Amino acid sequence: MRQKFESRLIFGILFWIGIIAFAGILLRNTVSDTPRASGMLFDYVTKQRRLVEVEFPVDVVLSRGTPVFSSDPEQVNPIGVVSMLDGFESNFKGAGWTGKATVLLYGNAPRLSQGDFATYHSAPDTTEWVLRTMLPDNKRREISALIASAYKENQKEILDAFRPILNESIATASRVIREELNLALENRKGQLEELGARYRKELVEEKIVPLVKSEIVPIVQVETEPLVGEIGQEIWSEVSVFGFGWRYIYDKTPLPDRKLTEREFKRFADQKAIPIIMSHMDEIIEVQKRVIRKVSKNPKVKASLTESFDSVLRDAETQALLTDLFEDVLVNNERLKIALEEQWQSPAAQQAISLANDRLEPTINEIGVSLFGSPDGEITPEFARVVRHRILHKDSRWLTMTAKPANSDAVGDSGGGEPKSIPGVKSSEDANIPYAATRGEE
Repeated sequence: MRQKFESRLIFGILFWIGIIAFAGILLRNTVSDTPRASGMLFDYVTKQRRLVEVEFPVDVVLSRGTPVFSSDPEQVNPIGVVSMLDGFESNFKGAGWTGKATVLLYGNAPRLSQGDFATYHSAPDTTEWVLRTMLPDNKRREISALIASAYKENQKEILDAFRPILNESIATASRVIREELNLALENRKGQLEELGARYRKELVEEKIVPLVKSEIVPIVQVETEPLVGEIGQEIWSEVSVFGFGWRYIYDKTPLPDRKLTEREFKRFADQKAIPIIMSHMDEIIEVQKRVIRKVSKNPKVKASLTESFDSVLRDAETQALLTDLFEDVLVNNERLKIALEEQWQSPAAQQAISLANDRLEPTINEIGVSLFGSPDGEITPEFARVVRHRILHKDSRWLTMTAKPANSDAVGDSGGGEPKSIPGVKSSEDANIPYAATRGEE
């Protein structure tokens, strides 16, 4: 019996010696391969954990298990998790609004001192965040370079293939839109006439005409009177009062040959008046330019025209009419859809599309790998962030422990134990959870 007991004892001792030896070999290999991860694991196992309360000035959304990181820019490590929320049961597993939380710090967490604080971060649920995360500056430059290279290499061949289809499509679309627009306007002729009559009264008669009388006519008078007077004087000097007079008297008599005054006026206009006016044409054009410049710069004219244009655009009836026209001519235009489909389903269009696919497929694949990762490898960190946050609803919030500023006058940091409570602040900047900083290889 005793011999049997000794055999079991020896077997147990040898078994545990083997386990310890295997663990030692495994630990040695792990330390030599990934010293940083091994050190974190050793600290996690051997060092004492402790609790600290974080109090925020305003309520924030937290949950049990929310990760806590160190804020060291050189080495961001996970150093703890939120273990309890103030105002919630200890077994509460969801997320809730709270102003105080208890954080469980791991053994690798640095010692806290008075003046240290926690910062609350959250990733926004917006499309802008997705685009900013998926397309950081370096990724945009990389994709732009790929597109520029592909375009430079294939632009002539692709454009030559698509140019006839595009030209034909534009011509077909223009013809169909023009015909449908004419038809739509004809169907709304009564509505347009009613609208035009209302605008003629409200805009032309009540605003434009008074504006012309008060602002534009005085400008025209000031600019044109000197030149008109000069031209009129020259024309008057060529008028033969006697010649017009006797012809007028002759036309009033019952003699057979009439219209002498009309013929004399035509002769005078052709031979005298028009040549005089043409000799001043450069001056007339210059006066017109000055009138246009002054009218366009007149503040009352500009304000009135802008107000009139805005009132037309804001008018509910006009907006409804334009919306109906847009929908009939472009959105619900079956003729346009059928015509364009026929163009882009033609053999020539299919051949051009196939050519573009063949030429651009390698670049599209490269862009896909750059954005999402290789099908045979890991996905990109950017895509992983988006998937975890927007699809798996993880990494939405986290805390960072920040040491007090070096010039802080906080008291109590020269001695004493670790504080049991530290303040929390809410970050005003969007950020990404710093998991990537913990994955670097050394």
